[in-house]
Amino acid sequence: MSVTKYRPAVKIILKLLECISKSQMKGRALKTHIIQCANLKTTSAEKYITMLKDAGYVEEKREAWGAREVIVYELTPLGKSRYEWFKTINDELFILNDWANE
Repeated sequence: MSVTKYRPAVKIILKLLECISKSQMKGRALKTHIIQCANLKTTSAEKYITMLKDAGYVEEKREAWGAREVIVYELTPLGKSRYEWFKTINDELFILNDWANE
């Protein structure tokens, strides 16, 4: 029987912020791209994206894309600051202690 390992919430948040920050749209990303980039199920991703919106890290915008409407997320100045903060925490907790590969 294999044991499923889950990512800590801090790593998921970091990945979501990273996906938005490093998207081809430079600090903006489509909702579907964020979900794919972070490798999350839609329901889980939406939970974390809502958390980031409520904290003021990202803004949600709806834009026309041809005949469709798409949801685009942008990092706020606070989100950019927290992205750097989460990267530092990740490095201290997981990289320096070599727990990332466990």
